[in-house]
Amino acid sequence: MTTWIRGLLAAAILAAATGVRAQSDGRVDAETGRDLAHYPPSRLFDIIHIRVALDIPTMTEARASAVETLRVRSLGTPRTRLELDAKGLDVHGVAVNGAPAEFTHVEDRLSVRLPSPAPLDGDTEVTIRYDIDYSMNNGAGLTWTPGREGARSETDRWPQIHSQGEPDYARTWFACHDFPNERMTTELLVTVGSEYQVCSNGRLVGSARAGAGRTTWHWLQDKPHASYLVLLVIGKFAIVGLDGRDAGLSRPLPIYLYAPLGSEASAQKAYARTPEMLAFFEETFGEPYPWDKYAQLLVRNFAAGGMENTSGTTMQSSSAYAPPGSQDDVIAHEACHQWTGDLVTCKSWEYAWLNEGWASMGEALWAEHDAERTGGREAGRRAYLLHISRYMFAERAMNRTAAPRSPGMASNRYEGPFDVFMRPNNIYSKGALVLHMLRMRLGDDAFFRGVRSYIRDYKFKEVETDDFRHALEAASGENLERFFHQWVTRPGLPRAGVWYEWSESDSALHVRVVQTQKIDADNPAYVLRIPVELRFAGSEPQTVYVNMDSRQAEASFVLAERPTDARMDPEMTCALTVTVKKKIEPPEAPAPAEGAEPSEPVESR
Repeated sequence: MTTWIRGLLAAAILAAATGVRAQSDGRVDAETGRDLAHYPPSRLFDIIHIRVALDIPTMTEARASAVETLRVRSLGTPRTRLELDAKGLDVHGVAVNGAPAEFTHVEDRLSVRLPSPAPLDGDTEVTIRYDIDYSMNNGAGLTWTPGREGARSETDRWPQIHSQGEPDYARTWFACHDFPNERMTTELLVTVGSEYQVCSNGRLVGSARAGAGRTTWHWLQDKPHASYLVLLVIGKFAIVGLDGRDAGLSRPLPIYLYAPLGSEASAQKAYARTPEMLAFFEETFGEPYPWDKYAQLLVRNFAAGGMENTSGTTMQSSSAYAPPGSQDDVIAHEACHQWTGDLVTCKSWEYAWLNEGWASMGEALWAEHDAERTGGREAGRRAYLLHISRYMFAERAMNRTAAPRSPGMASNRYEGPFDVFMRPNNIYSKGALVLHMLRMRLGDDAFFRGVRSYIRDYKFKEVETDDFRHALEAASGENLERFFHQWVTRPGLPRAGVWYEWSESDSALHVRVVQTQKIDADNPAYVLRIPVELRFAGSEPQTVYVNMDSRQAEASFVLAERPTDARMDPEMTCALTVTVKKKIEPPEAPAPAEGAEPSEPVESR
């Protein structure tokens, strides 16, 4: 999901700069001592399939009635009570295997008493009848947007509905296990006025007249996915096909754009690269596109970015009028999610960086591929590193955190799951930096071999950070425990002051690096291997390395000539912020007094 994230990053940067939002200690409740960490809820039932028949009597009001049918199977032991998340649903009847059943609905928990224990080896069918009023929703669950008279597009003159399930809003329009550690197939039958189009996950089974100018749309997602990825969009759209025949996809794939009427030409140009992106990610991950179609649905009242529902991404309608190429980052981000986040899903919001860090990395990888295609390898590298530098800038601006008060990027310390998406140890920018550092450390062959193994082994499954680590360790032979603890689990980033000194007497460059972030028992010095690129007047550049595992490190490099410049880690192989004082001036430059301390460094990156 990139929904809201660019605005959130800006807000986080502003808050960090102004001190508006102080960090709080979220480990325990100050009054009671209660542990505030969040752990995944138990899966006492396997929810195999959810079928929701939704009846929308009129699109001029935000209300509907529904009949939901779940097929479930006990896990562990036969069970007599099914607990589901259901927030704001007006439940007026429950049946089990066709017979009325007792239930309670308190706040957002629906508890159904089963008349006999649900077996381990057979399905139990639970039917729930309810009404929903989503008039107060705005970006959570079902969002209803009334039509606007005089709007430029006919689409905008008609009401519209779109869903937003992430992180835990699916419960506001159907009962479910609303956490990413459960997967099920889903089916939507939506009855609405015949003038509207309806889109959901998977494939369209069909549509049929329902009488009185109404139509029932039947969508089926027959591949399991998490509840937060269930999609529903209703409105009047121009459905634009994006031709993927020459994109290099592994199979013919329906690729659609649901755009405002009248925007067809500009929207098609803005989204024209979508088929190529899908083909690129097929190759990158070594796995064919996993779903029955790919739709991008440009809807109103959608803040920014996109939401990566399986087989259908929702995006803001204004992007239909965007210049060609201007939406490529968000299109690539959401396309990448169809593998990383949808096919392979974080088991808990603690591990959401595996979803969002990868989608952000997907933006950079696509930019590299696209620029290399037209401008060669160096152009591709520049485009890739430009994206990485943006992530580095965002982290450097907002992330001055330390243990134990601040949670790391992968941490179950949060008040609500949406907080995970707003951390200074940001699952988008820092997540992409972690993946970039792993790529630089392991090399492309081992890194992408491990990534493809990870996708292959965990497709249609849920993952933790260690699952990804183990795949990379198997592919590279390296032990990456320290790396993942240092960059994924613990909060903060290393910062360092760097001094260079050229010595004519021994023809050596002396380098001193001092880590300046908080260092104590909870925040030990980072273990770093820092490349320094040296430039010369009469010879090719040379790279030397400074290794450090403590607060300070010094290194000396005997060279054939004085360097004209020294660049600390130009490819950002470490997510390290440095301030540098370079002292490699020509001999006639005044030298510091003997024994004097180096001057304060000045910021260079």
